[in-house]
Amino acid sequence: MFEKIPGPALIVIYIVLAALICFFSKKLADYVDALDKKTKISGAFIGAVLLAAVTSLPELFTSISATILLPESANLVVGNILGSNLFDLAIIGIAMVLFFKLFAKAKIEYKSHFTVLIGVGVIYAIIAYGLLGNPSIQPIFAKDGYWSNINLLALLIIIVYIITVTLQPKEQEENDEEEKDDPYEHLTLKRIIICFFIFSLLLVAASIFITYTTDAIAKFYTLDATLAGAIFLAIATSLPELVSTFTLCKKGNFNAALGDIVGSCLFNFIIIGIAEFMAYKSSLLPGFINTPDIKDAIQMLYLTVGVLIFLTLSLLVNFFSTKKNKVQGKMHYAVYIISGIALLSGYIIFLII
Repeated sequence: MFEKIPGPALIVIYIVLAALICFFSKKLADYVDALDKKTKISGAFIGAVLLAAVTSLPELFTSISATILLPESANLVVGNILGSNLFDLAIIGIAMVLFFKLFAKAKIEYKSHFTVLIGVGVIYAIIAYGLLGNPSIQPIFAKDGYWSNINLLALLIIIVYIITVTLQPKEQEENDEEEKDDPYEHLTLKRIIICFFIFSLLLVAASIFITYTTDAIAKFYTLDATLAGAIFLAIATSLPELVSTFTLCKKGNFNAALGDIVGSCLFNFIIIGIAEFMAYKSSLLPGFINTPDIKDAIQMLYLTVGVLIFLTLSLLVNFFSTKKNKVQGKMHYAVYIISGIALLSGYIIFLII
């Protein structure tokens, strides 16, 4: 579709599509926030499940497009997801640095966030086995059948996601933030649903086109598929998380903001699971073995796991210190600032190496 378009023009098209994805996703986030204000569901659950699913729509449809329409560039999918997760964590890192005082004063729903982080950690272990394990010892479904290259690790990823969402607390904790006036009082539920559906369709269309654009850019500038996915697709499809996170932080809704980021990391793995079943001709997981893309995938895998461990430890420090002292002091400021810098550093290190 874009093969005959010169490189600079492709960059312009990419920027326009990225801007549209950002706008459509912000509108979707607004309507999800409207639903949040009209319910008493936990803010962390809203962020990790509903808002995360909405802002991950670009990753979902760009990955499906890359799998079905561009099968020779299927490695874009894994590169997109791993890169998006690393970039998403960098987003919350920036937010922690900029809003460290507000973060320290916020009443974080630790149980909900820890549940999601454990689920993310388990899935990363599964992904690591899929990328690094020998294909001969991986659970390949029906080797002689039509679906000859389906790795059943994809099914396990989906199961872990379902279990994590099921176990996550759904009601607000007693010490949650006080309720504020509903700024969406003028919106009816019917209008919210209709607008949500319309902007979802627009977001899908923009996501599909940006997949074609990224593939064309990778070919024009001779970039490998995983690197193109990690930089161009990952950044463009992570813009919704960037916009929604900073909007929620400004409003003081840090549970939804943090839930959106860690929930997006969790939801993104379902995309690999779905894409694995759709890319029946070649598995996305052991398909990296003996390919140039394996190096980039491994780097993103290790860096993201390290960043997630640091985030979990920082939340644990704040949880136990708050439980013991019942105050939010300067130590909490330092923890959030250091944590934010560490989360941001993970993505910067990947770009450098």
